[in-house]
Amino acid sequence: MASVANMESQVAVALEKRLSTIVMERQNLATNNDLSQLETRLIKWLVATQLAVIGFLLSTQLALAALVVHLTQ
Repeated sequence: MASVANMESQVAVALEKRLSTIVMERQNLATNNDLSQLETRLIKWLVATQLAVIGFLLSTQLALAALVVHLTQ
């Protein structure tokens, strides 16, 4: 009977250790608010990047058009 009680005690200690590890690691997980803020930042970043690319392409087109007009004169 003593060995059963000893095993139960060891199991309880092991479970308590695993539970405390899970609780400590849970603090590092992202919350819904964190994910929502990340989504907002990603959308803003994508829109800004797209606008920058459009601006670059537009300026390149205008420069090439001006060059063609200049060369044809």
